[in-house]
Amino acid sequence: MRISPRSIEEVREAANIVEVASEFTALRRSGARFTGLCPYPDHSEKTPSFSVNPDRGFYYCFGCQKGGDAIKLVSELKNLSFVEAVTYLAERSGVELEMEGQSPEETRAARQKNLRRRASYKALAAAAAYYHKYLLKSSSGSAAEARDYLKNRGMELSTIEEFRVGYAPPRGSSDLVGTARRASPELDWRAFEEAGLLSPRGGERFSGRISFPISDRRGRIVGFGARALGDAVPKYLNSPETELFNKRDLLYGLPQVAEGIRKGNAALVVEGYTDVLMLYQAGIENAVATLGTATTPAHLRTLSGYADKIYLLFDPDAAGEKAIERAAATASELKVDLRVLRLPQDPADWLLEHPPEEFAGMLEGAMPVLEYSIRRITEQTRGADAVTRSRAVPEAQSLINGIKDPVLHEEAIRLATEALGVDRETLRAGREDRPDTSRSPSAARSSGRRMERSGPSREPLRHAGRQVLALILTRPDLTAEPLRSGVHAVPLPEPLVLEREDFAEEDEAALFSILRDNAGGDLGATLADERARPLMDLISALSAEGEKLYPSAALVREVWIRLRVLRLERDKRDTADYDRKEQLHSEVQLFQKALRAVAS
Repeated sequence: MRISPRSIEEVREAANIVEVASEFTALRRSGARFTGLCPYPDHSEKTPSFSVNPDRGFYYCFGCQKGGDAIKLVSELKNLSFVEAVTYLAERSGVELEMEGQSPEETRAARQKNLRRRASYKALAAAAAYYHKYLLKSSSGSAAEARDYLKNRGMELSTIEEFRVGYAPPRGSSDLVGTARRASPELDWRAFEEAGLLSPRGGERFSGRISFPISDRRGRIVGFGARALGDAVPKYLNSPETELFNKRDLLYGLPQVAEGIRKGNAALVVEGYTDVLMLYQAGIENAVATLGTATTPAHLRTLSGYADKIYLLFDPDAAGEKAIERAAATASELKVDLRVLRLPQDPADWLLEHPPEEFAGMLEGAMPVLEYSIRRITEQTRGADAVTRSRAVPEAQSLINGIKDPVLHEEAIRLATEALGVDRETLRAGREDRPDTSRSPSAARSSGRRMERSGPSREPLRHAGRQVLALILTRPDLTAEPLRSGVHAVPLPEPLVLEREDFAEEDEAALFSILRDNAGGDLGATLADERARPLMDLISALSAEGEKLYPSAALVREVWIRLRVLRLERDKRDTADYDRKEQLHSEVQLFQKALRAVAS
């Protein structure tokens, strides 16, 4: 099912772009606009170049040329997919999303499902608040014991509050459900059951444990990790798998450290919740923890949206080593720089005896995962005879053949050749030549066309094309008829109708096609077209450029004809056919006469 275009447009209209942007940067009014420092982490600036236009619902940074609407801003800065960003803003704005192709029965079922999910989120949020308050405020002996445990681990109050660490009262002394229902009477027992807060017998699942709320990327609590204080088994207990909680997809601490990961372009993956907290407390604000599982491809895909470099800090047991092998294959597909660091003890304990600066120095010595994996294989055969070393070759081959990137594949062969003492062809055995499919043929052709059309001699054509597009975006009333039927000018024998081929860049040609198909429609009609999603930066930039123009019917005719003149001149330069050059020369002269007539 897909979200209906009407719902997407409702979300765009309901989402206040100034309020949304203010979540990420401080804004000041400047006339009809708002300005501030660019919130994108890869653009550091001291002079504000980020501009927000509340009337058009758009933002644009004149420094890094990024722009778009509220959906795009949330999607990029919170690392959400388009659908996730729309859903996030819909919930925030109170818009009920409609799905395409749904029957009335399916719509009702989806609405009921959403209501249950919201109840689960509310129950989980209530539990986090209840446990957190009990930890900090209760005078019971068990709460005091929990506070002492955290203090002895070196955890400060500010860290406990930042991550909303709590303590679930022992069995028989808790009133979570009653307290939550007094604040939100609509919550029932089913909401707490579906949220995984109750045990199969109906008691509270996390009683007598320190609680660590686990949130999704949008910051919504979806479950808990909980640690026993005494000898209870298991020592750590997670929420059960629910509709909201899937431990193979979630990372503890991500909402709190996402900005730190983005700014540093690096993420640390550790094993324990307290490791994340102690690293954060020490000023290392880019660590997350898996939820009792090995690092999964889903974890790496999530983190690759925030950073290019990922460090794994795990105990060197058999399960951990196997997980690193799987992670290496995924990292090569994602083009992520994955590295492995071994500490003699858990980071939380290590930091109690060493300064944070020393930890940063150790990170610099972390080993790339390919080198680590191959060295691990070869160390198992160090000092062994040739027969034993040969037994390690198939494992090395399996690792190498799983690497699709040709550069990383060659580097893996080099490392294995040196370590195992075998020739390159032996390690290549079983690998078929793989073409580089990281770019599709169409993408390569598009890239080639962009390169072919780049350069100083093409700049006037590109500028003219952008001016045409800016006029169409800002004045659909003036440009609808020229888009459909062309512009008239003496001495042209027939109206000039622009084509995709008149534009210098592929993305500008693609935008022209969308605007032509929606001739006369407002900006909302353009944005409702799915083809416009990858072009949001361009649309935002052109909208900003269009506001500087003084549109008129005469200007529309002039820029239409100028673009065609420049396109014909480009074609004339590019062709090697002299007959074709002559023909194009005549056409250039004809359109230049028309341009002079319009300009006068």
